[in-house]
Amino acid sequence: MERALNLAGPDGALSAFLLYPAPSLLERHARHSTRHAALISEILRLLPVRREGPGGPGGMAPSRARAVPAGSALRLTEPLSQSEIRVLRYLPTNLSTPEIARELSLSVHTVRTHVRHLFAKLGAHHRTEAVASARALGLLAPSGRTP
Repeated sequence: MERALNLAGPDGALSAFLLYPAPSLLERHARHSTRHAALISEILRLLPVRREGPGGPGGMAPSRARAVPAGSALRLTEPLSQSEIRVLRYLPTNLSTPEIARELSLSVHTVRTHVRHLFAKLGAHHRTEAVASARALGLLAPSGRTP
């Protein structure tokens, strides 16, 4: 799984994951890996969600329903752009905004704009709140730290 995600990541070649969907495997892998959390979240967002209900077993629900865990009150106000996802991946690190800008070859102003949009879409006021919300939504892998 890790090798497939490594190959898909740089070019966004997600077709193999969409042609041969394995959402439970991806979800399980996301719980144990932090390298590709945003990519896994994007793949899961693109996959149709299986549901039981009026349409019968295996009916399809909109793919966006997978983005929020069941019972969670957290919701994205708008989908994240690819650029925002790239910046979001750096928020849990100790890198400053200028350091993130250097890593992504962006201006500091652009990174600050993406961070401001992330805060608005995640309903956060601080970086730690944004990271916590993103983790709760499955956009970032859970923290490896134990309380």
